[in-house]
Amino acid sequence: MTTWDDELGRRSAGPQRHRLLQGYPMLPLMRPAVEARRGAFMERRVDGELRLVPMPHLSGEQQEEHREASEPAWVQPDASRPLLVGVLPHSQCNPRVEGCGFCTFPHDPFDKQLLRVSACTVVDQIGAFFGAEPEMKKRRVDAVYFGGATANLTPAANLTAIGEALGRHLDLRGAELTLEGIPSLFRSLLRGPFEALLDMPARHRRLSMGVQTFDEAALGRMGRQGFGDVKDIAKVIAKAHRKEMTVSGDFLINLPSEPRAQMLADVGRAASLGFDQICVYHLVLVEGQGTPWAEDAAMMAALPSAEEACAHWLAVREALLARGYVQTTLTNFERAELQATDRRFVYEEHSFTPERYDALGFGPFAISTFTDPARRRAVKLMRGKSIRESSSWNAGDLFFPYAEEDLRLLFLTRNLARLRVDRATYRGLFGADLGAHFGEALVAVEAAGLATLSAASLTLTPRGMFHADAVAGLLAWPRVEALRARGGGRRTRDLLKEKPGFPDFMG
Repeated sequence: MTTWDDELGRRSAGPQRHRLLQGYPMLPLMRPAVEARRGAFMERRVDGELRLVPMPHLSGEQQEEHREASEPAWVQPDASRPLLVGVLPHSQCNPRVEGCGFCTFPHDPFDKQLLRVSACTVVDQIGAFFGAEPEMKKRRVDAVYFGGATANLTPAANLTAIGEALGRHLDLRGAELTLEGIPSLFRSLLRGPFEALLDMPARHRRLSMGVQTFDEAALGRMGRQGFGDVKDIAKVIAKAHRKEMTVSGDFLINLPSEPRAQMLADVGRAASLGFDQICVYHLVLVEGQGTPWAEDAAMMAALPSAEEACAHWLAVREALLARGYVQTTLTNFERAELQATDRRFVYEEHSFTPERYDALGFGPFAISTFTDPARRRAVKLMRGKSIRESSSWNAGDLFFPYAEEDLRLLFLTRNLARLRVDRATYRGLFGADLGAHFGEALVAVEAAGLATLSAASLTLTPRGMFHADAVAGLLAWPRVEALRARGGGRRTRDLLKEKPGFPDFMG
């Protein structure tokens, strides 16, 4: 029989993925939002209800049969809970190497016509959703994130149309707005995505740039030569600061054959350039992952061991702290003078507090979650790659209903991404201490030096931050084993092979 210590050891020795950032449950445990039914159209609602859409051609007997397959609402959405909004305008990127060689986001090559179609479909999806869910318009919105593959590939006119669609239904004046993308596309001399973001009402605006590394040889292996060099990045940061925006940069460490000196040089240069937030991700590269680098034996052989990768991470973390950055989440480091103000990065912070915030997503692979604390339930809904004008979730979309045991894991794993779980908050939500629900797993985690358990909190150690995937996996281990057979079984590598379709436009 496998012990908790053995299981944690096995997980810690393997690749440390970023499951805490994606949230529980992972994709394979979600099930189809709607099972295919001949002659009938079923739809999944925002509260988890599965219902038959009335269709005149169905006989009374057929309609009754399909109604029996319906499911009642799982949660009661609360209009007093604030919203986070995520918008993925499309699923496209344009590196010279497929997926930069390592990226597991199920993206597609650049096609301007299809990109515009996707962005237009998102506008229609927003309108259809709020037309069917008018109560959602009353929600306070604290943050909006335009992300996905390469969000700033979206033409300015399309991005403006999406912003206007949101603004017709939600008050964005109190929200933080973030636009994600590559540096070079923020430097347009004409009206571009940068200017489109400026025109949207907001409390605060941010840019998030995917830099990865300043090493030119590594960028060449990724096919990112045209994404912007150091001069481009410096000019984008200066341009953003002139407009009172803040800027974050995403960096990778533990690339194949990458020396620690290069990792430290990358974050040192990022700090010198004036990034307000520096987000550090260790490379996730696993055999069978389905990406080009994962199929390259030389690349795989050049990866550091788990212990070496952890040591690199600890050194990079210390370097950023020494430069005056504060670690706010597993991956995010923010300038201390900014972190103490209302200009700090709140979208990520709030997304890790499901006890307070609901999330609403639009576009391909967008995720929505709605929590019902009183009933200790929640729902997670994920749009498919082939989006359509629809207020509901249909064939190709995914769904997960959280029972109380699942909601505990959602709370625990999301809060761990913020480095600390408050025990009093847990007791208030679930009527018992987290030790009563996860005692054996917590003993193993603390014994391994990955977390400390005090009377007030469960807190990750620096080593535990690197091995957070193993910690989360251990906590969820029994529940995942129980749910596995019921899940849809779809993995990211399956989505990588899908092609987008737009039946409403392309038929």
